[in-house]
Amino acid sequence: MKKTFTFEFEEEKANTLTYECSMAEDEKLSTSVENGVSTIYANRSALITLAKLLVKMALGSHAGGFHVHLHQDFNSELPDCLTVILTDASRGKPGTRNV
Repeated sequence: MKKTFTFEFEEEKANTLTYECSMAEDEKLSTSVENGVSTIYANRSALITLAKLLVKMALGSHAGGFHVHLHQDFNSELPDCLTVILTDASRGKPGTRNV
C-alpha cells in the first residue's frame, strides 16, 4: 500500500524557521546516547513534526551552519534534547561519514 505525504510551506526569511505541532499537543520526543550511538525516541506525531521541520531546513534558503535547538516533546518549558545543524552540501561534520 502506497502512502502520500504532502507538505506545503511558505519560505521564511533568512535565519528563521518556525514549525507547528499537532493540535492535540501530543508530541513525545526525547533523545539519549546508548552505547555511543545517538538515539531518538519519538511517537508518530513527533516524527511528523520533525519531518516537516527537516524538510523546511533542507528546502529553505538557510546557509550552512544554520541550526535549530529542539526541546523535549517540542515543549519550550522542557530542556533541549536535540540540535539539528545544516552543513555544507559537500561535507558533514569532520570525521563523520555522510550516508
